Amino acid sequence: MNLQGDFEGLTLASILQLLCNDQKTGVLTVTSGDEESRVFFEQGTIVYASSSLKESRLGFLIRNDGVISAQQLQRCLSLAREEGVHLGKIMVEKGYISLDTLKKYNTKQVEAILYNLLFWKKGKFEYKDTRLDLKGMIVTQLNPMRLILEASRRIDELSVLKQSIPSDRLVFKMSGKVQSNEEIKLNANEWRILSLIDGTRTVRQIITESGYDEFAVYKIFYSVISSGLIEQEEEIQLSDGEVANGYSAILTVFNDIFQSIKKNIVDELGDRSYSLFEESKSKLSGETKELFKDYHPDVHKNSNLQAINAALKNLDHIENQKEFLISGFAEYCSQVLKRTGEILGVQPLIKILNDIGKVLEYVKKYQTGSKEKNKIVNDMRNVIDAVRSEFNTQGKKRKPRKGIFSFFS
Repeated sequence: MNLQGDFEGLTLASILQLLCNDQKTGVLTVTSGDEESRVFFEQGTIVYASSSLKESRLGFLIRNDGVISAQQLQRCLSLAREEGVHLGKIMVEKGYISLDTLKKYNTKQVEAILYNLLFWKKGKFEYKDTRLDLKGMIVTQLNPMRLILEASRRIDELSVLKQSIPSDRLVFKMSGKVQSNEEIKLNANEWRILSLIDGTRTVRQIITESGYDEFAVYKIFYSVISSGLIEQEEEIQLSDGEVANGYSAILTVFNDIFQSIKKNIVDELGDRSYSLFEESKSKLSGETKELFKDYHPDVHKNSNLQAINAALKNLDHIENQKEFLISGFAEYCSQVLKRTGEILGVQPLIKILNDIGKVLEYVKKYQTGSKEKNKIVNDMRNVIDAVRSEFNTQGKKRKPRKGIFSFFS
């Protein structure tokens, strides 16, 4: 049996239920925008799932729970690629995790993919009957109906939570109402989220950096808001009436852009991702290089803001410093993207460009109108078009030149 079409709302849950009831064996592929997930059925039971989302990857889940270090994960990823074997097998063979732990996180990964899938509001699906080769795979035995019921419960609860947190662009800060740590009773997950709330990160950035799923983060936010531990900071706006010199809002937008690049390269490059951003500065023009001399996306926003302010004071001969700053960021982004394409190849680069496009769509749709907003959107779209053109020749994608070893050339 082959099924395909568009879905909206709970239609996807009905498709899963149908495949379960009919005891199907095959693969369901679901896409929404640039995201894709695949669900594998064996006689009506879900035995495996895969996703394009980094947050759903096995190594990401294990690392974020502190079971292995980032260095250990990077070592295992390299070996898995070299030997062409499953990442989980390498982690077990190296003694970093037990087989039982691998099975536990394999199930957790599949559940995370499916819960995220059922949160999608619309997209396309295609199911094909096919014989599965499960030899050597660690499979799960998940009942789709249980997952559908749990996902429906989460969707209902999330709609209530979002009444208190209506936008993932909101920024929260510590309220200062709690006088000592003895008064705070939080679990490890809540402490993890609380440690990321600094008055500069948006809710969306915290979801991305924590590695936790959206539902879990919203629940923790609701809990700490209710207890008075945190309070809302003003939402960053790009407006003509912005106070002071207005550089903060510009930095916030480009920080989102740089983070969208970083989250796509850190699994491949690890600590070398830091070097990529530094290396890209050498290609900047004279005054732009001076502007970003002490700037780095990994540094706290307040420190970066001070560095930019100091640099612009030394460049006080420039008449419109906001426009210069935006043009400089666009040039910097261009160099970072080109270097990324040279190292990792076209497919990862396309994913990054699409993610940047999503950031720009949000800025265009929701931020208060201003000439700065329009310049950011226009300049970055020109960068995206130029990079796409450079890394495509008559529709054929270029190959990476030397992979990560190009860092040592």
